[in-house]
Amino acid sequence: MRACLISLLTLAPLLGLASEAHAHIGDEIYPFYELLDEDLERIDLTDGSVEDWIEVVGEPSLTASDFFWLFGSYDPSDLDIRIWLAWHQGTSTIWAAMERFDDVYVNRYDGNPFNIEYWDSSITLFVDGDHSGGQFTFVQPYFCEGCTPEQVREDNRRAQIWIVIGEAPQGEQLVHIGAGREWVAREPYAAAGGGALGGSPVLTVTELRVTPFDDLIYDDEEASVASELYPGKVIGFDIWTRDTDDTTPPGIDHLIFLLLSESEMRSRADAGFFADGLLIGAGEDPSRNDDVSAVGPSSWARIKAALE
Repeated sequence: MRACLISLLTLAPLLGLASEAHAHIGDEIYPFYELLDEDLERIDLTDGSVEDWIEVVGEPSLTASDFFWLFGSYDPSDLDIRIWLAWHQGTSTIWAAMERFDDVYVNRYDGNPFNIEYWDSSITLFVDGDHSGGQFTFVQPYFCEGCTPEQVREDNRRAQIWIVIGEAPQGEQLVHIGAGREWVAREPYAAAGGGALGGSPVLTVTELRVTPFDDLIYDDEEASVASELYPGKVIGFDIWTRDTDDTTPPGIDHLIFLLLSESEMRSRADAGFFADGLLIGAGEDPSRNDDVSAVGPSSWARIKAALE
C-alpha cells in the first residue's frame, strides 16, 4: 500500500552525513530536495500551478501510492494526489506543493481555523525539525485551562502543525494550530497559495512555505529558535489530506489519505511516530534533474488539458 521512495542502498552515502542525534531512520525515507537561493525566485506559491516545481525540483516526493487511506478504497478517478517536498537552508524553511485531482470538489471553508482541514484542497503538515520526538499538543493555551507557561512551551518546542487550503472563500489560507499561531503563520516565517482549475472534476494546487522551530516560545518571537536545516539531516514529519464528496458537515469524510498508518495516527500526539524526511542537498541526488520538462506525466497532462 505504501512504497519506499528511495532505497536505503541508494541513500547509504548520504545517510553518512546525518549525525547520531538525527539518525532516526526507519524502513521508509522520503526526500526533501534543497532549493538554492536562485530557486526561490522561480517558485511562485500563488500561481496555482506545479509546473515551476517540476522545472526546479523534478519528480514529486510523494504520490497516492505512498499513503494509507481511511473510509473507503483508493480509486484514482475519485481522488489522486502528488506532492513535492523541499527545503531551503538560508531561511530554515520547509516547502511543499500538492496537486490533486478530485472528481467532486467541496469547499465550504468558513474561516474557522479549526475547520480548515475538513475541506477539499487542504493539506496538513506536521514537522519535528530535530526529530527528537516527544508528546505534543497544538491547542494550548486556548483549551488548556490551568496549563503553566512551561507546559505550553514544552509542547510547542517538540513539533508544529500547519494547515493550508488551496482556496479560502473566507478566513486565512494558512493556519498554524498551536500557541504562537498569530505570528508563526505570517511572514517571514510562512506563506501559502493555491488555485483550482475546473469545477467537479477539479485539479487543485496547494502550496506552502513554513519554518519549523526547535524552541517555539509562543509569547516571545525573538527568543524562539528555528530548526537548523542542512544536507543529510533527518527531520520528522507527517502529512495528510481529506476528500469530502458531499456537503455533509465538517468531520464526515469520504476518504482520508495518511502518510502514517491508522495505528500510528492514533499516536500522532507523540512526534516519535513521525515519518523520516531526508534533506537532500542540491546535486546530491542523481534522480533530480534541473532540466526536466515542465510537462508532467501524460495522465496528469491529459487531466489538465481536459479541464482548461
